[in-house]
Amino acid sequence: MKNIVNVVLKRRVVLKYICQYKPDKRELVENLSDSRPTIDRAVRELEDHNLVERVDGVCKPTYTGKTAYELCEEFRNSFQILKETSSELSSLPLDTDLDKSIFLDGSVFHPPDCAPYKSIQSLDEDIRNGEKIIAATEMLTPHIDEILKQDTNGEVDITLFVSNDVLEVLLDNQPGSIIPHIESGDTVYRGIKVSRYNLFLIDAEILYIGIYSDTNHLSTVIRNTNQQAIQWAKKSVSELEEEGTLLTA
Repeated sequence: MKNIVNVVLKRRVVLKYICQYKPDKRELVENLSDSRPTIDRAVRELEDHNLVERVDGVCKPTYTGKTAYELCEEFRNSFQILKETSSELSSLPLDTDLDKSIFLDGSVFHPPDCAPYKSIQSLDEDIRNGEKIIAATEMLTPHIDEILKQDTNGEVDITLFVSNDVLEVLLDNQPGSIIPHIESGDTVYRGIKVSRYNLFLIDAEILYIGIYSDTNHLSTVIRNTNQQAIQWAKKSVSELEEEGTLLTA
């Protein structure tokens, strides 16, 4: 008997259609443009592995089949993001602590090659609309500037983790942007390290991971809202709180 993974990958299109529409074989032939013998073989193989069952002539997924299809789609989606970001990710150190969940169900943005420091519009919009913003970075980016533009009247809850170098640049060159946030009670930590990526967690629902090239410019940004990625981000924030030094007015 073939491995169930091989069967799911081989018969993915048929399994997908059965999961979505619960068709009979005639519908499968008509809508998948395959011959009846080909559909018969596919359904039989799926049945042999308890992925599909036929009830009164209708093909239905079993719980195993439904779960296998969903796992297969997650696998394919995660590899699509890897495909879109492979050149950028390949430059990261092997011990980079990014969780694999950020590659599930995400969206990828690339700054234009001609303007590697240009901000990502989607991230800026989410920052402007957010009520609770957490950011961690070792690089000063336009997105940090966007956060620091927020009013210090308490309407937006801001937690900022920065490296010592970023803090020094802000204090030397943009004291009017960072000092009011420290004095107003926004949470600012210094002395953190996040190894060539930055993290933005907005309203505990939207996660952005920005990846830097070995020339220290932003090369790709991944946006994700799946709960596994969000939980990883929250755990990372807790670790940064232990690592960093809290600044007070």
